Amino acid sequence: MREADRRTIAGGTPGVELMEAAGRAAAAAIEEAFFPIAAREVWVLPGKGNNGGDGFVVARLLHAAGARVRVITLASENDAAPDAAANLRHLEDAADDRLAVERFEDLTQLSGAPDLVIDALLGTGAAGALRPPIRDLCAWMNAAEAPVVALDVPTGLDSDTGQADRDAVHAALTVTFGALKAGLVLGQGPVLTGRVVVADLGIPQRTLAEALQEHGGAWRATDAWVAAHLPRRAPDAHKYSAGRVLAVVGSRAFTGAAVLATGAAYRAGAGAVVCATPKSAQQAIDAHRVEVMVDAQPETDEGTLSLMAYDALMDRTKNADAVLVGCGLGRAKETQHLVQALLRRLDRPAVLDADGLHAVVGKLEDLGARTEGRLVLTPHLGEFRRLIGDEQLEAPDRIGLVREWAARWNSVLVLKGMPSVVGAPDGRVFVGPPGHPALATAGTGDVLAGTIAGLLAQGLAPAEAAVCALHVGTAAVERFAKTRAPQSLVASDLLEEMPFVLRERFAA
Repeated sequence: MREADRRTIAGGTPGVELMEAAGRAAAAAIEEAFFPIAAREVWVLPGKGNNGGDGFVVARLLHAAGARVRVITLASENDAAPDAAANLRHLEDAADDRLAVERFEDLTQLSGAPDLVIDALLGTGAAGALRPPIRDLCAWMNAAEAPVVALDVPTGLDSDTGQADRDAVHAALTVTFGALKAGLVLGQGPVLTGRVVVADLGIPQRTLAEALQEHGGAWRATDAWVAAHLPRRAPDAHKYSAGRVLAVVGSRAFTGAAVLATGAAYRAGAGAVVCATPKSAQQAIDAHRVEVMVDAQPETDEGTLSLMAYDALMDRTKNADAVLVGCGLGRAKETQHLVQALLRRLDRPAVLDADGLHAVVGKLEDLGARTEGRLVLTPHLGEFRRLIGDEQLEAPDRIGLVREWAARWNSVLVLKGMPSVVGAPDGRVFVGPPGHPALATAGTGDVLAGTIAGLLAQGLAPAEAAVCALHVGTAAVERFAKTRAPQSLVASDLLEEMPFVLRERFAA
């Protein structure tokens, strides 16, 4: 957005006009959210920069709309950014018995009970720890009973990473300008922003599109995008043309993971799913997932797949359109050697999850070169730390991190979290839909891995399959939570909801 602003100003639009447009868009969003604004007492807290300038414009416009407005600012005409100083002068010229403008001195000025507070202290250019008096003002806003509206980003939230100061503003509404900022949807962003409205700045669409294409951190899919990318069956489809998945999953101790993953592959639209699993796991999988064709294989003493299964599995891959490796496999050394041997010769798109990832620690750069971008890796942060050999990694910049390692591993990387982030080897990064607390239950990762495999088997490209799977899974959670307690969700509930959301939200 900074680049889009720069290009627009270089093209002849003064910065003060962009500030006016931002303020007008924010004021309109505030009036709509807190109607009737004329009956309310609004306090505006502007800083010295352009975010403060936006606040001055909002204050002037809400006053014109009939609100009683009090502006308590850190800025003066001498120390404010030039465009902000110009709008401060306009605001002071409009002062009357319903509009007061004063310089902040200390917190004793903030006695009273406003109906609404506007946070215009710091914008997207700020990062790092808050310092007095801004920290004090943020703490006051968080303690106030009135709802807070943040302009562009809540003060104290890093707009690039979603990291937040301990006193960062908790907003009820965030009006952000031009496009979403990564920090609004990553890290603490979803907790601090409240409802987010993206306001039009009046930047020419071509300028905005070019800036986003060249400098944007990531993309986010819509329901319409997902619906356009999901595979559709041909009228003359049969079970083998609809997509064949080979799932190398499960063990004596972890049959449930195999049941969930293979069921998800079917629910995603695969026509035939074969589950290669140890002999001791066959009965449980047969009992819980009758549609799955179980191919019982030799096992180790621990009840995991043996190296003796290698030839049979390689033969199975010839008739598979996609392969899923990992869910519930266990971590026996022999099984890990089997996974490594399979992946070295695999020439099909594949999803590598859970114990499958554990088997390739330290080997992904070599595998990525062999698999030519066909691998989809699905680690959560703990697994990712092990994969890169850094157990202390905090991952503040998830977008940059995913972009870097997807390229290094020449694979699609799905870093699971709230939200998940998907990186492709070509540098594209997608931020998944907002996370949902109902997903904090065992087995949801198995469902995600199986869904990706099912979509891969139907011909979807790896990155698109991962993004679509995340959206379908989140939609299933949201549908469940509309009528049932979110904390009661179990992973198999997602399989029951998927047919409904595919019909209701993602039909072509």
